[in-house]
Amino acid sequence: MILKKVTKHGKSELAFASSLFLLGIFVAWDTSRMDIPQGSSIVSPQTFPYIVAAFTSLIGLGLILDLLRGNHGTPDGDESGAPLIPVNYRTLLIVAAAIGLHVILLQTAGYIVAATICFFGVSYGFGSRKYAKDFLVSLIFAVIVYFSFTKGLNINLPSGLFEGMLSNGK
Repeated sequence: MILKKVTKHGKSELAFASSLFLLGIFVAWDTSRMDIPQGSSIVSPQTFPYIVAAFTSLIGLGLILDLLRGNHGTPDGDESGAPLIPVNYRTLLIVAAAIGLHVILLQTAGYIVAATICFFGVSYGFGSRKYAKDFLVSLIFAVIVYFSFTKGLNINLPSGLFEGMLSNGK
């Protein structure tokens, strides 16, 4: 393996790749501390987080090695004659607000409400203006995910406002 000097541009990519690798390690460590319910089978609540941790760590490590070999990405507008596309801060703020609302509302309003608002906010942030359709798709997707986890995988998600109507074994 031939290591090359990392350029100024490559250092920022190296920082991202390293943070991705460390995120995978952190997820694996945090998953190892998870309380496992009695009677869990081979596929436990730890299985998916461990898969995500392994995948994230391996991708981060692969990117680090690739960057140390001298390969790096080409930013938008770096090709000759291509215009530089500015960052769309409005979209970034709308998506960040939608995700932030999801985190804030999850325990109090419940997964279905929080996820519906989050999914709708992300679709709005990315430019969709079909409000009724976006809301309906967001709601249906949130309900499918909720029941897939609570009934199919026996992983309890917060019921919130629907505590009496949705019995998820709590």
